[in-house]
Amino acid sequence: MLLATVLVVIVAVAAWQAVHRSSPLVRRWSHSSFPRRAAGSLSVRDSGSTGRVGEEVLVLLHGLGATGDYFGAFYDGLSRKRRVLIFDLLGFGRSLDEERTEFGVDDHVEAIDGALDSLGLGTADVVLAAHSMSTAIALTWADRNRDRTRHVYLWGAPIYPDETAAQSVGKEYGLMGRLFMLDSKWAERACRVNCLDRDVSGRMMAAMAPRWPTQVSSDAAHHTWDAYHRSLRTLILDFRWKSVLPASCPVTFFHGADDPIGDQHYIAELAGRARIVEVPSANHHVALQHPDLLFTALESSEE
Repeated sequence: MLLATVLVVIVAVAAWQAVHRSSPLVRRWSHSSFPRRAAGSLSVRDSGSTGRVGEEVLVLLHGLGATGDYFGAFYDGLSRKRRVLIFDLLGFGRSLDEERTEFGVDDHVEAIDGALDSLGLGTADVVLAAHSMSTAIALTWADRNRDRTRHVYLWGAPIYPDETAAQSVGKEYGLMGRLFMLDSKWAERACRVNCLDRDVSGRMMAAMAPRWPTQVSSDAAHHTWDAYHRSLRTLILDFRWKSVLPASCPVTFFHGADDPIGDQHYIAELAGRARIVEVPSANHHVALQHPDLLFTALESSEE
């Protein structure tokens, strides 16, 4: 019996390793080379100044259940012409705050303002690139800083006409999504258990996601329940998209053709003159599958 159990474990580990090593994303992803520093209430990977006069700043914002490390070294090359800041959003990753209970859009926007001010970039021109949940943060920040925002790029925007439709954010991911992604008692219980030991929880999450870089999947454990469910509710389920769309600055939506998140008809209705790019053979993580999209878009904007 013991021998059979050992053999099963060996086979399972070997199968996991085979899937993990063959994953295109695992093979391509690596840590960002940017040093990490504190900026106000946020932690940020900062490429440092380019030395250019009046340099433009590119701000990268991650989605729900992630950290700034999600982007990895894919985006380091953007620092050749811009200063690149990759934030851990308020309450997530190394910006985790056990005491904080408020995570509305104003809290997130003010945290970014404070971080930029602390870095001496309070008047700099800014380009924002945001994945999923942080769509609301980027569009709100841009609306309040119209004179400084050059462009907003969005991957997998979770935009819906009402909360009922927005519930599909979880439902699209099946049973686990319904239990743990949505603002529910099951989600709270899971998150409370997760918070008892985030390192252990992170390793468990990595074990369940062999096709992902272990650093990225394990980072999903680094948040509090308040950060998770209040951000979900205020930035997706209850957010008033008509208050920021059509936007006051140029906006580009990148939508993976296989991404179930977001009501694409409603997005097209609200987008105004925004550019909508559908990316073939891409899902909700189009930012990792096709980082070249942002490189190409930024280069085109310089012409």
